[in-house]
Amino acid sequence: MNKQQLIKLFTRFGIFVIIAIFIYDIYSHGSIEHPGKAGYKAECSECHGDNGEGIKTLVPPLHNAAFARAHLDSIPCWIKFGMNHPITVGDTLYDQPMYPNKMSDVQAANIINYLCSDFWQIDTQVNAQWVTNHWKNCQ
Repeated sequence: MNKQQLIKLFTRFGIFVIIAIFIYDIYSHGSIEHPGKAGYKAECSECHGDNGEGIKTLVPPLHNAAFARAHLDSIPCWIKFGMNHPITVGDTLYDQPMYPNKMSDVQAANIINYLCSDFWQIDTQVNAQWVTNHWKNCQ
């Protein structure tokens, strides 16, 4: 076997191994975790809660939050720049500042998609360009 044939063999074998690991991971865990879930847990859950339940009258809930669904276009701005004004979610007034996050447009898009699918049950997918465009229009 020459060097090129050996490289092709190892490449095919490598691809097979990667596919096998992927299938094993799905089989053993039952599903693939949403890419925004880890970002949410790292950047958002400390205040908004693991399940988006919020913290009493300090931090608004995100789970099943009609307010968040209604203001989807503002969420990229809130993620990047925070929020320093009171909002009313449901019947509760929240006046705790939301601090800005330092994340990429891809990370923000993944988190927004995770919130849309797992917390708000809306069929919306955003991408990094959508987030970047919204960041340009933040006031």
